[in-house]
Amino acid sequence: MTWVVLLLFSLGIPAAYSRSHTLKVYTTKLTAPYPGLPDYMHMAYVDDLRYARYNNEFNRCEYWIPALSTLYERMTMQKNYTHNFKISHNQKTKLLTHLYNKTSGKDAIHVYQTKSACEMHEDGTISAYQEVAFDGKELIAYDYQMETFIPTTPEAQVVAQIWNEDYAKREKIYLKNLCTYRFSKYLNALASDLEKLVPPKVKVSISESESGAELHCRVYGFYPRDVEVKWIKNGRDEIHSEEAAQILPNPDGTYQIRVSVGVTPEGGATYSCHVDHSSLEKALVVPFEYNNRSILYIIIPICGALLLMIGLGLFLFKKGKKDPNGSYQSGSTEPHIEN
Repeated sequence: MTWVVLLLFSLGIPAAYSRSHTLKVYTTKLTAPYPGLPDYMHMAYVDDLRYARYNNEFNRCEYWIPALSTLYERMTMQKNYTHNFKISHNQKTKLLTHLYNKTSGKDAIHVYQTKSACEMHEDGTISAYQEVAFDGKELIAYDYQMETFIPTTPEAQVVAQIWNEDYAKREKIYLKNLCTYRFSKYLNALASDLEKLVPPKVKVSISESESGAELHCRVYGFYPRDVEVKWIKNGRDEIHSEEAAQILPNPDGTYQIRVSVGVTPEGGATYSCHVDHSSLEKALVVPFEYNNRSILYIIIPICGALLLMIGLGLFLFKKGKKDPNGSYQSGSTEPHIEN
C-alpha cells in the first residue's frame, strides 16, 4: 500500500517573484487510517513560500511565518473556516468512495486530493480554479467563471452532476474568499519573505562504472525556486541530461536540484556546471576537476585501447610475413625466388 503516499499534484509552485502572485492549498484525505500518515491534511503556499499546514493529528493550523501566526490570532472566523472546509471534503470523499467501492472492494483504501488555487494578476484581477483527484487520477476540475464542476474522465460524469447541484455555489464562495480576503492580508504579511533571495551552494562530483562516467552537479540551499542548471563542455558546448531534473524542497524553505550527465572520457576535455539564479549578479560557473582516481579512470581505458591496437598490429604483421610453407619471410621487399 505504499502508493498512498504518492501525490498526483506536485507541491512545486512557480517561483519568479513579481506583481502577480499565486496562492495554492493542497488537500489530501485517506478513507481509512494508514500507519505513518494523517488521514486528513492540507498544505498552503503563497507563490513558492510554504506558510501553513493542517492535519487531524494537530487539529489546528501550524504557521511557519510568525507574521501570519499573529494575523490568524485576530481572525476569529478561522476555526469555523477550517471546520467547514473539512466537512466539505469528508462529504465529497464519501460519495467517491461509495461509487468506487463497487469495483474496488469495501476494504480498499482510497486517496482523495484537491488543489485549490487563485492568482492575483498585475492589474488586480483574480482567476481561480480547483482540481480533484481520486486514487492518483485526475477526476474533476472546477471552473471558477462558469461556477461548474467539469468531469475530466467519463466515470466522473455522475460525480460532477451531483457536485454541481450540492457544492458548485459554495465552491465559488470558498475560492472567492481565498483569493480576495485572505490573499490581500497574506501579501502584506509575507512581503519581506517573498522578496528574500538566498544564493545557491554548488557541489560537483563524478560516478564511474565500466560503461562510462557520469558528472553530477548538486545545487542546494537557494530561494526562490526558479533556477537554471546546465553542464558545459570545453567552455562552449552544452551537454543535455537524459533525465529530467526535479527541484525539491528543503525543510528550511529553500530548494535543491541535481543535474547529471553522461560523459565519454576524452583527454584534454574540460567540464563545468553553470548555475543561473535570481540571487546571483551573474551565472555561477563551477569547474569539475579530476582527482587522481578520475585521471587514472581516463588514462587506463585509453592505454588499454592503445595496447590492444599495438598487439593486433604485431599479430597482423607476423601473419603477413609467413610464406605458403609456413616459414617467415625476411623484411626485404624483393620477391622470393626458389631454385
